[in-house]
Amino acid sequence: MQDLKPSTLASAPSAQPFSIGTLRHLRILCISEVGWLDTPTLLADIAAAGGQGANQYQVPWPPFAQLHADNAAGAAALIEAETADGALHRVLFDTGWNPAWMQRRFAEEGVDRLLAQGAIDCLVISHEHFDHFWGIGVTLKLCPSLPIYIPAGFHPEGLDLIKRYGHTGPLITVPPQQPLTLFPGCALVQFPMQTLLQVEGENVLYFDIADKGLAMVTGCGHGGVLNLLDYARRTFVGGDRLYAVYGGLHIAPFDDWNAEKDQVIAALADYGIAHFGCNHCTGALAVEKMIAAGLPVVRGKAEHGSKTDLFLGNGEVLEL
Repeated sequence: MQDLKPSTLASAPSAQPFSIGTLRHLRILCISEVGWLDTPTLLADIAAAGGQGANQYQVPWPPFAQLHADNAAGAAALIEAETADGALHRVLFDTGWNPAWMQRRFAEEGVDRLLAQGAIDCLVISHEHFDHFWGIGVTLKLCPSLPIYIPAGFHPEGLDLIKRYGHTGPLITVPPQQPLTLFPGCALVQFPMQTLLQVEGENVLYFDIADKGLAMVTGCGHGGVLNLLDYARRTFVGGDRLYAVYGGLHIAPFDDWNAEKDQVIAALADYGIAHFGCNHCTGALAVEKMIAAGLPVVRGKAEHGSKTDLFLGNGEVLEL
């Protein structure tokens, strides 16, 4: 199946290495990595709306309408980080899509309780795509005052959606490629990019784990996984110690393949990464090739609605 139009990523500015501090421990809970259940249905909906260049808000999907609501799921993760002083920070990374799916997954993992108790520091939206952002009503119903970080390039419809669901907390737009320290050991970086359905900008999280190295957490990695890793290498103190990756790497989300993707797999082997907690839009075929190439992919169990045991799935944890 043909991939969608490649995204673009602006080159990072040169700068002195940026220190973000260190963590004692990082725990990433995959709330849901299943953005949608059936790819042909999703692609047919996009084609009917005018193709990959259409505005995603013109596609009659939930929560705006009910076109193929049973195909909608969503991507989200809960990050727990212990800083050097023993403080615990929690970040909700993305908020899924289908309200019914996200309500279920939040309840099954106890995320609903944490939100209601105000025990989560903030919500980081990786990018504006429907399967990462449109479930925000479920999150804000539980905690309307939650601080939200969004990438620059958000559409007026997206800002209106946040307002419409009753958000009362801070809304922070992350500027391009200016690392923002959320707490010691954690940096948030926004990468300018343009991808399908008129979505712009993607937030990526970087963590420095004491005695281990840097961990990168992505939503989809539309800017290109190699670009994002290279940015860490040249930007952060300790960037030469790339230890782990979690999230979507957008190598073959629709299991299409070409020689360029083989080159990406080969290049990943040169970074010395100890744990690939890749899932979501990385693509099953890409992960099969990563495993065949000897890359240390963390396998899953295909539980709680996940469809493959090739990679970390819903309800599974990456401990770093």
